[in-house]
Amino acid sequence: MTSAVPPPTVARIVARTLLLAAGLLNAALAVLVAAPLPRLPLLVLVAGAITSWGLVLLPPGLLGLAAAALAGRRHPWCAGLAALASFAALVYGVMPYAAAYGTAERQGQPLAPARYFDGVNYAKVPDRARTLTYARVPGPHGTRSPHGAGGTRGPHHARGAHRAKTQKLRLDLWALPRRGAVRRPAVVWVHGGGWNKGHRSQTPEWNRWFNARGWSVFDVDYRLAPGATQLDQIGDVKCAVGWVRRHARVYGLDPERLLLAGSSAGGNLALAAAYTEGDARVPASCGAAPDTSVSGVVSLYGPTDMGRLIAGTALRGDPMIPRLMGGSAASAPARYRLGSPARLVRGDVPPTLLLHGSADRAVPVAQARELARRLKAVGAPATYVELPWADHCFDVNWGGWGSQIARAATEHFLGTLDRSPYPRKGPA
Repeated sequence: MTSAVPPPTVARIVARTLLLAAGLLNAALAVLVAAPLPRLPLLVLVAGAITSWGLVLLPPGLLGLAAAALAGRRHPWCAGLAALASFAALVYGVMPYAAAYGTAERQGQPLAPARYFDGVNYAKVPDRARTLTYARVPGPHGTRSPHGAGGTRGPHHARGAHRAKTQKLRLDLWALPRRGAVRRPAVVWVHGGGWNKGHRSQTPEWNRWFNARGWSVFDVDYRLAPGATQLDQIGDVKCAVGWVRRHARVYGLDPERLLLAGSSAGGNLALAAAYTEGDARVPASCGAAPDTSVSGVVSLYGPTDMGRLIAGTALRGDPMIPRLMGGSAASAPARYRLGSPARLVRGDVPPTLLLHGSADRAVPVAQARELARRLKAVGAPATYVELPWADHCFDVNWGGWGSQIARAATEHFLGTLDRSPYPRKGPA
């Protein structure tokens, strides 16, 4: 007579449940880091946070491995699954540091683990105590746009029977106090946000960082899609640069040391504005801005080829894109070219710094690599720093490995900028 198998005890059930929970948690964390960005906005935020603060994967990973080791004999299947998922989480927590170590050394800035949790580089709203208006431009499409829907005509095109509504363009002033006859260098910073959201002073730690190194910062807004096209936005950035140059004496600035910088969509707009300086097809949106030249441009994970970006990512199905671009790549090829820095390269573009994460899931790293390759091919002064394992918006974690390397690379780039403006040979 065979004895009956005893039912599982409560302790065993609890142990299995905990092992499965540990395995599922670590598996979910690993998937959020490694898989393409999810469509749900909340999951996008969670995935971005986990990627930016990868060290948070270590505690659950270590706990999962410890639990699997302790319960491996009694629950081999559950323990094996938990161990596998926990190991994957640990890999994604540890490898970014290991990969970034060499890149940081090459930039002359060893990684500082003690600074990893220095803070969040993001502000929900502009710093209104610093805000002023730098221009008035035509309002959203439907009233008037500075570029016709079918081409790249200027701000005075098609004045109709009704007067266009205007919109204020504002900037946040992070200018350092004047010191006698000293002329400070300045940065015009362009925020990101997919061309249809975001605001000035969105990444305030960059502004404070530049201020600490003696650079005044003008953190600017621009019109957002779908009420404005990408060419409108480039015109707004040029308007801001022209405004800063005209007010250089007021704020004690050296107009020959003016840097244009931006992140994500802002990086794209900064590059395009710098590379089309003097091009009548992309005028400043506020009219008279005789000089919009800059002595250098910095892009953090900015798109460089709009056609390829749209065709190869989730933007392909976004209904905003035709309004942003003024049509499709087939119907408006000139607009796509003028908004694609990789297609505007020539030997006399300003010195350029490109910072891009190798694991960027929003703007593929191939975008930055292609622009860097083309700049090198024509002999343009350019520096490309690829940040291992870094995702889009890596600098939200101000103390993260990517942010530490990016700051070191930017500081080195600032030191190499020539005091005289780059030679302009004409539009691309």
